[in-house]
Amino acid sequence: MVEIIPNWHPIFVHFTVGLFSTAAGFYVLVYLSNYLQRVPITLVAEFEVVARYCLWVAAIFSIMTVIAGFDAYSTVRHDTVSHAAMTNHRNWALPTATAIILLSIWSVWRYYKHRVLTFTFIIPLLIVQGLLLSTAWRGAELVFRYGLGVISLPQGEKIDPQSEGTMENRMRRPSMPIKENHGQHEHAE
Repeated sequence: MVEIIPNWHPIFVHFTVGLFSTAAGFYVLVYLSNYLQRVPITLVAEFEVVARYCLWVAAIFSIMTVIAGFDAYSTVRHDTVSHAAMTNHRNWALPTATAIILLSIWSVWRYYKHRVLTFTFIIPLLIVQGLLLSTAWRGAELVFRYGLGVISLPQGEKIDPQSEGTMENRMRRPSMPIKENHGQHEHAE
């Protein structure tokens, strides 16, 4: 298998979140369109096809996301504090993925039984959307707060504490040189 740094989990999770969120949006659009009866029925039917397929593919990706998540859980370097955050993320992710799969099974059943979209399907869909976003937020915390699964940036040059308060030093970033303008020409430090 192709090696991805740090692992495959971030790739699969974006498909899960994007596809499920799209499915939820289209299902709500279908429900509102049926309720308001302002959108042509053929367009509403197409919206439901999009919602259904996005949900089904999201369920498949959620399985791959969980598998890759377990791999990440056991291979990404971490400390005690980030391990607790990782465990919390995992504890949210497993019920969320299970709910996505169950909702997609319900959707398949609705499709084969030719059931009309009802509020009793929309409410669990929105609850699972909330669970998914909460789980995704916890995963983002792992990356952006704890730095898990990222390659560290090179160390910047030392800044003189006496000149730390100057605007130039506050804006200095190792990956972004500061440009100076001297009349007709400019150069980077």
